[in-house]
Amino acid sequence: MAGQPYDIPIGVPQLDKLAGSVAVVSGPEVVKSAAMQKRIFTDTLKSARLGLRDAQYELGLMYANGSGVERDIGQALSWIGQSAERGLAAAQYLLATCYASGSDVAQDPQKALVWFQKAADQGHAKALYRLGRLYESPHQDLSNVCLRKAAELGLPEAQFALAENFCGDKGLERDDAQVLFWYQKAAEQGLVSAQCALGNLYATGQGCEPNPDRARFWYRKAVQQNSPVAYVALEYMDAGDAGQARGRGAGSGRVRRKPGATERRSDPVKWGDLTELVDANAGYHLGLMHDLGLGVPENSALADGWYLAAARQNDVRAQLALAKRLEESDIKASLNWYKLAAAQGDVDAQFSLGRLYCSGQKVARDLFAGVSWYTKACEQGDARALMTLGNLYGGGLDEMAVACFKQAAEQGIAEAQFLLGQHFSAGKAATTDHQKALMWFRRAAEQSHVLAQSALGGIYLVGRGTVKDFPAAFSWFQKAADQGDAAAQWNLGAMYASGGKGVKQDLQQALLWCRKAAEQGFVAAQSTLGVLYSLISDPEKAVASWFQAAEAGDPEAQYNLALALAKGKGIKANLETSFLWFYKAAQQGIVKAQSRLGLMYATGEGVAMDSVEAHKWFVIAAKGGDAAGKANLAKSELRLSSGQILEAKRRVDELLVLGFS
Repeated sequence: MAGQPYDIPIGVPQLDKLAGSVAVVSGPEVVKSAAMQKRIFTDTLKSARLGLRDAQYELGLMYANGSGVERDIGQALSWIGQSAERGLAAAQYLLATCYASGSDVAQDPQKALVWFQKAADQGHAKALYRLGRLYESPHQDLSNVCLRKAAELGLPEAQFALAENFCGDKGLERDDAQVLFWYQKAAEQGLVSAQCALGNLYATGQGCEPNPDRARFWYRKAVQQNSPVAYVALEYMDAGDAGQARGRGAGSGRVRRKPGATERRSDPVKWGDLTELVDANAGYHLGLMHDLGLGVPENSALADGWYLAAARQNDVRAQLALAKRLEESDIKASLNWYKLAAAQGDVDAQFSLGRLYCSGQKVARDLFAGVSWYTKACEQGDARALMTLGNLYGGGLDEMAVACFKQAAEQGIAEAQFLLGQHFSAGKAATTDHQKALMWFRRAAEQSHVLAQSALGGIYLVGRGTVKDFPAAFSWFQKAADQGDAAAQWNLGAMYASGGKGVKQDLQQALLWCRKAAEQGFVAAQSTLGVLYSLISDPEKAVASWFQAAEAGDPEAQYNLALALAKGKGIKANLETSFLWFYKAAQQGIVKAQSRLGLMYATGEGVAMDSVEAHKWFVIAAKGGDAAGKANLAKSELRLSSGQILEAKRRVDELLVLGFS
């Protein structure tokens, strides 16, 4: 396929599969006449061959759909690829989805991420949404892919990190050979932490044959860099206790990147003569000479002047040099020069922009822009950018996800609006903003997003971020329930069951909606359905519903089932089984169940009599405000000795220590 220069492994784990093929994207309008379709194809082909990216995209869709031409997926992908390379966001997004899903092309998560990022950079809403889903949680596999690429490019820090990950705790299976290999690579480049780690391996024989001589060799290398840990390890070895050698944890030192070759001239006059021709190359070298003092005294003012003259003529080297010099004094001008150099493909400028935007130290933090620039540097195989992205992906990019969702939401993508509402509704304490949650949920709900409608109903029901509005809650629950949302169906049923607040009580409607939710396995609805059946005197169905919910762990259903078993309502009485369900409910904080447990221990019904255990449960129920528990506690205190009361208190305290609520 035309245009595949982006063969960098920046994986995209578990992207959503697309149904069908390229043809899922809408293309030219369907026409009735086959002859007309063929004529449109011929005209589009002419335009595409002239390099018009829109025509290339449309032509790709025609080949994909067999519109005016025999269907040919290879040709479709070729033309769509050419359009994508010329910057058409729709083509970039379509190409990304093909690579992500493996639809009609070999699945390639790395290329998928690159094309998603390119489309997102142009504000393509769906691409922004897909990126948001990628960035909303840590992706260790994506981190490992980045680290491996950086390691293969020779970055010692990445080599060390990859070796650590091959120890088996960072998404990679343990591989002692790989651990040894990558530690060795990093150690050979002088990374002190890798030298210490390599010394450890050889000293202890972890994953390799013990080799004290090799261990000493690498410890000495680390000692030469003033590593105290390596020094201690050598002391142990020299004392004859090689098994005690330790090195892991030594601080790592970043290897300075070698500067590119600098052209040196001994005669500045010749360069000065060239500037009379307003030559950008001469201007850059004069700036470099005055910057570094090459044959002339160092002079910052003159260096800036010559760099500026060359930079204005689009000399990328001068633009980069000027951007670096201005970072401390004029960050706005520095950014402008970095962007000009980055637009010309300078990888150092792209990396610097990623650094500035992601750190937020000198400019307003913008993770979306930062990761975008890092990605551009990665496309050129920059090891530093790959290493940085690896660390970012490994630690999660929650802010990046929010940035992507926000841009997609502002363009009307309902799912992004809903996710943004979730972020502000149930995010971290610092990000919770109920007003914003309400706004974004409403925007999504107005587009018939079912989960947003259900969430909006809940907001109006409890008055979170707004005044309580039961009619509004009912209305939004109704919309979501009609679309099959189980939570909304249950809430709607509950509102019909309770009535009031502008909603007329209607047990038949309550049963209808709770049954719909219960049939979907919604546990709370199963529990409520049991209550409704008991209200209309159908105890057998009530018990059946409670049993379903109780088995799934619902505490109220467990209590109601226990009560039915104790009284023999809708099921044969069984005090032993009743006790077990009361106990489960009591453990989950149902106060009435705690009170009943105390009574059963006190009377010996369903369980062996135990006055101390009964007292314990009376104490717990009384703390929860149960009237019967308080009354029984007073009676129990009169019957027990002080020692028994102390033992009951000890048991209560023991439960509290275990986190009992």
